[in-house]
Amino acid sequence: MGEAPNLVVGRHAVAELLARDPQSAQELLVAGPERSPAVAQALDLARAGGVKVRRVSRTDLDRLAQGAAHQGLALRLAALAYTPWDQVVELVQAAGQRALVVLADHIQDPHNLGAIARSAAAAGAQALVVAKDRACPLTPAVAKAAAGALARLPVCRVTNLTDALHELKAMGLWGLAAATRQAPPPWSLNLDLPLALVVGGEQKGIGQRLAKACDLHTSLPLAPGSESLNASVATGILLFEIVRQRGGAERE
Repeated sequence: MGEAPNLVVGRHAVAELLARDPQSAQELLVAGPERSPAVAQALDLARAGGVKVRRVSRTDLDRLAQGAAHQGLALRLAALAYTPWDQVVELVQAAGQRALVVLADHIQDPHNLGAIARSAAAAGAQALVVAKDRACPLTPAVAKAAAGALARLPVCRVTNLTDALHELKAMGLWGLAAATRQAPPPWSLNLDLPLALVVGGEQKGIGQRLAKACDLHTSLPLAPGSESLNASVATGILLFEIVRQRGGAERE
C-alpha cells in the first residue's frame, strides 16, 4: 500500500521537504519520541519554516500513511503552496497607494476562509495573510470554496499577525479592524488609503493585541436582535466599500 497523496512520510523525505520548501507544508505529524534525532531535526526545521506541528498516535499515523513506512514522521501538504512573506512585501510596495492586504485572524472554517480569499481576489487585494496557529490551512475544501481565487491571490502564512501588521504599517499601510460592535460604519471613514484589512472569526473575533495595533476600527450596523454576520460576508461588504471609495478594483 502507498501513502495518501497529500502526505509525505519518512524522516529523510520529511526533512528534505521542510528544508527545501516549508511553504508547501500544511502541518508536521509526529508520532516518534522526542529523544529521536530525526524527530528533533524535523521539529527544528518545522519551527524555522513556520510549519504547524501536531502530535498523533502511531496507530493514527499508520492509518494516515496507508501502510507506508513513516518512521514516526509525516508531512501533510497544503492544497496549494503558501507565498513567502518577502514576496508579499514586494507586491505591496509595487501597489503603492492602491495597496490592499487582508489579514484573517481565528478563521477556522474552510468555507469561510475560501470565501474570504474569493472576495479579496475580486477586490484586487495583493494578498491574504493568515496565522499558522489560528487559521484553517489551505485544504482542498478552502480551494473549492475559493472557486479558483487561490490561483490569483497569494496566501501567506506567518507566525504572528501583529508583527506582520506592524511591518505593513511601516510600509505606509493603515490597519483597519473589522469590529463587531460600537465602531463607525465603513462608509463614514476615508478608506481611500493603502490598507491592511484585519478580520476575525465569529467566535473569537480579532485578537486583542492585533486589534490594538490597528489604526481604524469599523463595524457594520445590524438590525436589532441580529448577532453578527458570517465572517466572509462581512469581509466582502467591507472590501467592496473600500473598492467603492477607490473608484474600482485594481486590474492587471
